[in-house]
Amino acid sequence: MFDLAIIGAGATAISLLKQLQDEISAAELPSPSIAILCPVECFARGKAFGDADSIFKVNTPPHMLGISEHEPDGFERWMISRYNNLDLYPNRLVYADFLSETYLNIFNAKILHISEFHINVASIVPFMDGYKLTTEKNGIVAAKKVVMCLGSLHGSSFPDLEMQIGYKDHHSQIVDLPEGPVLVAGSGLTAVDFARLLCRNGNREVHLFSRHGYAPTCSTSKSNYIPIRLTFENLFSKDLGKIRLSHFMDLLAQECDLLPGGGEIEPALNILRKQGVAHYFDYLMSRSGAGDLPYQDLLISTRPYMHDLWQALSLEDKALFSTRYGSAWAAWRHPIPYEVMSELTELAREGRLHFHKSSWVPVYENEAFNVKTDDGRLIKSDYFIDGTGGSNSLESIDSPLLKNLSRINLIESHPCGGINTNPLTYNCMTNGVQVQNLYNIGPLSKGSLFSTNAFWFNARCAGQWARQYVMEIVHKNLSAA
Repeated sequence: MFDLAIIGAGATAISLLKQLQDEISAAELPSPSIAILCPVECFARGKAFGDADSIFKVNTPPHMLGISEHEPDGFERWMISRYNNLDLYPNRLVYADFLSETYLNIFNAKILHISEFHINVASIVPFMDGYKLTTEKNGIVAAKKVVMCLGSLHGSSFPDLEMQIGYKDHHSQIVDLPEGPVLVAGSGLTAVDFARLLCRNGNREVHLFSRHGYAPTCSTSKSNYIPIRLTFENLFSKDLGKIRLSHFMDLLAQECDLLPGGGEIEPALNILRKQGVAHYFDYLMSRSGAGDLPYQDLLISTRPYMHDLWQALSLEDKALFSTRYGSAWAAWRHPIPYEVMSELTELAREGRLHFHKSSWVPVYENEAFNVKTDDGRLIKSDYFIDGTGGSNSLESIDSPLLKNLSRINLIESHPCGGINTNPLTYNCMTNGVQVQNLYNIGPLSKGSLFSTNAFWFNARCAGQWARQYVMEIVHKNLSAA
């Protein structure tokens, strides 16, 4: 029986291995036996980074892409040694190379005794004091503890459309589409990357749409604004009692009143509505170049404590934030790289890139996909690209493993999406009780942990789990002495 089984071998899993190695080495503990189970095509590279097109970039700067808290600048140093430069927003495949090399170094160091199983896991069932994992080819692996690092599994956001021939949701499916307008659902980084790929065809016209009609925002060259009202101290003051979403929104509104010139959001949205997306992009890029995006600075300032705030909110407030503010938060809190915005601006000027607010759910009628916009336009296309990132509702995810775990009550869905996970220990939760020795780290804990769309946060969770694991071993050794 292995000491530990890790399901998945993407960025979060490699971070977990690296930090386990660091903690085990520092504590001078015996090497644990670890089974890693993941299909060979994404092993040690993952889907978020390794399964990307060559033009797709990360939207996180290198200093936030370290995989170990002991070496926070690890990726920066690797890039400089490999390429003799430091790209502010490198290609996703570059990061996949970093992950692959890091894993090879971990494997060869032998501080962890790693066994690879290049296969999907079909089921997990309790076995002795741990679990028995069955693979899709009926192989069996037993382990005392199991950590799922499954990445961003998702179901379709458009189940009524996905069976149509022209429906696509992966970049490999869209590179050779014939001429004609294309509909792309979403306005975030995934949708933008799909649009950029589609526009490699010089005559292509791409229409991105979403329920709220947001367009991407641009990353700033430098954060300059320091919040006065929306601060950790004001949010978590003991005099306020239980934290409510209304308190957060009130402090945010107070802070917006203090932003120099009122900030960039209202002028930008007015330009988007009245002058179009190209002028909107130009406006944000000009302010980005001057380091003058105080509203973005304000939202980014919440990064260190948003997870804590999320834990303090009631389930009702979490659901309210997701439905009422989630889209605006995603658009303005998660900007795209400046050079990507520059590319989008040129496409918009050429009349090839459009952003719309849809007035109704898209439908398939008369052998075409149809989207009706809030200004009364009806846009039709033979092709519909889902760039939303999909649904993270556990019930919509077509995964035999997750369905089996749900069936035997080892996992349950969180009302805000994904697997219900203990935010302190990362144990899976069912009926208010944590499942012993079964853990989940990464995007599938989105509803419980909030920030799992950001790799730096998942790496932080992996580090906390590694320390927790080592502390447990040390405690057992002391108790046995």
